[in-house]
Amino acid sequence: MKVAGIIVEYNPFHKGHEYHIKETRRLTGADFVVAVMSGAFTERGIPACIDKFTRTECALACGADVVLELPFCYATGSAEFFAEGAVTILEKLGCIDSLCFGTENDVPLSLYMDTAAFLCDEPPSYKKALQDGLRTGLTFPQARLLAARLFLCDDALALLGSPNSLLGLEYCKALHRKKSNIKPYTIFRIGSGYHDTKVSSESFSSATALRALLTPGTAFPESFLSELPSAVAVLLASKPYAPIFAQDFLSLYRYAIEQTSDRLTSFADVSSELAGRLSKRFPPCDYETFLNHLKTRQYTRTRIERSLLHILFQLKKDTLNTFREQNTGYARILGFRENAAPLLKTFKQTASLPVLTKLAQKDRRCNATENELLSYDIAATDLYNRVAYQKYGVLLPDDFSYIITNVNS
Repeated sequence: MKVAGIIVEYNPFHKGHEYHIKETRRLTGADFVVAVMSGAFTERGIPACIDKFTRTECALACGADVVLELPFCYATGSAEFFAEGAVTILEKLGCIDSLCFGTENDVPLSLYMDTAAFLCDEPPSYKKALQDGLRTGLTFPQARLLAARLFLCDDALALLGSPNSLLGLEYCKALHRKKSNIKPYTIFRIGSGYHDTKVSSESFSSATALRALLTPGTAFPESFLSELPSAVAVLLASKPYAPIFAQDFLSLYRYAIEQTSDRLTSFADVSSELAGRLSKRFPPCDYETFLNHLKTRQYTRTRIERSLLHILFQLKKDTLNTFREQNTGYARILGFRENAAPLLKTFKQTASLPVLTKLAQKDRRCNATENELLSYDIAATDLYNRVAYQKYGVLLPDDFSYIITNVNS
């Protein structure tokens, strides 16, 4: 039995994602493809536009065999923490042979592995150059790129400047640190770039461009549905609610900041400088204006949005460090195809982490730290559902009442 892993967000699931699954199966000869997917919130620090259970259905309808949830604390972290959490789950399943990820750079896999090894080992001279850049006020990505120019070739530097390639590097770093036997594969991205905001009629449109087609408070438009795989379009057209946006959480963010203003720096991603900006009393405004009040050259939009999420859920730096030090994780199954039932049995035999098909199992199978990690997933789903209900009057399934998706093969 060959099993391939992929790490995904599907925000939303589009034709490029369907291609990724098919190419993963073709390149690896895998019998099964296991997707580790972000839940209610994503790595950019924003809510998924569509709930995690619907996105699970989309993935299964388009070729994934099993969908696992990437815990909230990893899913909303930096690229490094996001990758480390997902690779930990795949590694601890004990039966994953390969990991396939997309790249904007058509380069040999060896370049990924060599660059990842360099960034893991961090020679003293590189560390000094990195710290020098940070001290001048550069963001971490800017300082890292400046320091890396002293040591890496142009092709390696290009990996640091492309979103999917950078995530791929982080996956390779995590595999390197764990001395994993999982073999990485790259799939060259075709179609629009990660940040492209225009829909492409000739190739795969980016998730960013597709989200731009969505209008708050209205159903999924035909211009959006027509860009999706047909199975996904049919599924979404049947849903009785419209998408969720970051701006739907603005009042919650502002209230959370006011209530925790004396301890903002204890939360993940919140520095003392950012805490100072957050503590200022801004007049009532929309979400984009609020972000513009907070943005500086040093703090990217993504860093600020992650910070807002971590304040809202009171996720502390010390808590994240504990999860990381203890290599905490679990395999929470959101859905599977009927033909993948044998793979679930394999998980139970080979996995060195809890495998959960229902949350009623958590106290019996998870230790205290794993349960604490899981509590953030539960809280994230609950708050996401409350916002959806307030906006559309629709009750979405929660983590306890949800019946695991089992799609016929």
